[in-house]
Amino acid sequence: MKFYILFLTFVQTTIMKKSLFFKSSLAIACLGLFTISSCTKLAKNLQYDLDMQTATVDLVIPPYPDTTVLVSGTQVVTYNIDSFIKANTANVLGVNNITSAKLSSCKLEIVPGLTTPTNNFQNFKTVSASFFTDGNKTPYSLNVLNNPNLFNTTLNLPVDTKSDLVGYLSGGNKFTYTVGGTLRKAITDTVRCKATIVFNIHVQG
Repeated sequence: MKFYILFLTFVQTTIMKKSLFFKSSLAIACLGLFTISSCTKLAKNLQYDLDMQTATVDLVIPPYPDTTVLVSGTQVVTYNIDSFIKANTANVLGVNNITSAKLSSCKLEIVPGLTTPTNNFQNFKTVSASFFTDGNKTPYSLNVLNNPNLFNTTLNLPVDTKSDLVGYLSGGNKFTYTVGGTLRKAITDTVRCKATIVFNIHVQG
């Protein structure tokens, strides 16, 4: 009889331990699912507006005596947009989370020390800057159609802050930049121009 009572006690204790283990496991599993669900909801609610400058592009426009043709300089720059976004969103969002991309500024500047009274932006009657990427190979252009006939080493090109350029950024990392224009008077020496182009991109989970 005593053995029987001990056996029943052992069985009940074992069942209670298993029940407790099952409940604990279930609680941990539920907590894990809740955490994953919460993190997913948090990521979906995250959104950022980021100012992104792909590079300060150094373009070279060679000397040119003819004022009847368009002159230009081109440079290709590789920039990892996905890494930029991850670095600014704690690795939560990436290039696939871009919902809009717009230009916020485009500044052209002749490299200091290379400006002369006869070689500066005054030489140009019109000025243009354009870019395309391996995501969208159709050049997107910014233009000054009537550049003042005044000595100038810096130009801020007008930008359309409403045009959505997400297609240029979501599909590629290689940017091809071109700066040029039609001449008012001949360029007698090499003109090195820095182009600083800034995008405002919106990313959302």
